Amino acid sequence: MPPLGLSVFEAGLTVVGVIALVLGVSACVSVLRNAELSGGAKAMWLVIVAFLPILGSMIYFGVRSDW
Repeated sequence: MPPLGLSVFEAGLTVVGVIALVLGVSACVSVLRNAELSGGAKAMWLVIVAFLPILGSMIYFGVRSDW
């Protein structure tokens, strides 16, 4: 009898998707609220986070100096 709901693989992809969404949104909000960044730097970070949500967010939060 197959399990009810999502398979293990689909559930894993869903969890990764939710993590990527949360990281991406929090990084975008942080970028937009950062007064130290110029307009061009904000645009660059937003593009990086949009195309690589998990890696881009981790890099942004890693290089931020206001932690």
